[in-house]
Amino acid sequence: MITDNAKNKDLKAHGAMLLAMVLFGLMATFSKDVLTNGGITGPQLVAFRICGAAILFWVGSLIVPQQRVERRDLLKIVGASFFGFVMAQGGYIVGLSLTSPINATIELTTMPIFTLILSAFILHERITPRRAVGIALGFTGAILLITRTTAGGGRQTDFRGDLLILVAQVGYAFYLTHYAQLFRKYDAFTFNKWTFTFASLMILPFTLPHIVQIDWPALSARTATEIIYIVAAATFFTFLLVVFAQRRLMPTTVSVYNYVQPFVAVVASMAMGLATPQWMHAVAAALIFTGVWLVVNSHHQK
Repeated sequence: MITDNAKNKDLKAHGAMLLAMVLFGLMATFSKDVLTNGGITGPQLVAFRICGAAILFWVGSLIVPQQRVERRDLLKIVGASFFGFVMAQGGYIVGLSLTSPINATIELTTMPIFTLILSAFILHERITPRRAVGIALGFTGAILLITRTTAGGGRQTDFRGDLLILVAQVGYAFYLTHYAQLFRKYDAFTFNKWTFTFASLMILPFTLPHIVQIDWPALSARTATEIIYIVAAATFFTFLLVVFAQRRLMPTTVSVYNYVQPFVAVVASMAMGLATPQWMHAVAAALIFTGVWLVVNSHHQK
């Protein structure tokens, strides 16, 4: 029997994931603008995002209760840092610098599918017909939304960028499934503080030569603002929300919220006058949120 308190915690976890995906959904547009018009390269933006978030988590951890990490979990946290941040976040940004935001958004839709498959193998999570239908509906809606919005538009793509983003989705799916117990064991500040710190140590030998080449005086206020958003809102704040949600929700449920990102990106494009509303957008949105609802309600969270 599920208590009212448990239902309330689950509702907060779903709300946290929804807000995180809204913030993530805006990041692709800002990141591409920084990479295309801001004079910042992929490795430089990776360093800003991962190292900047590590600093914010260390500062934030000073004002919350401290939780000690067990020595036996350190190697696991290093692994989570690699798959969840170096491979997933780093691969996504570098891949985005080589391909179009449209291709990147399309490839993001593969992550729930990879998560569903890995959850079955790693966590022995049963692939129920309802859950599979939910994933399929969300995937269909996301692809329909993206292709209808960009019909007839040119796309500057590079196979290497597309491949990197696909690899990043596999890495994040593995992160969600293989390290699921760590999310429940440690609070969001402790877990993120150490994972982003280890990830920073991994990437700095490769990104430091790029960082020293930045022409700081040439950075525009717009580029600086977008970088601050990427680091503070789309990384620090969102990963607090995601880890909070991961403590209550199954990996497949967490991953299916990924389908909200294309919806947010299209709505933002419409608000900016970059896309024209069509009736098909409503159909796509209905498919996405029906798919999310089916997966969310396919099992009772513990």
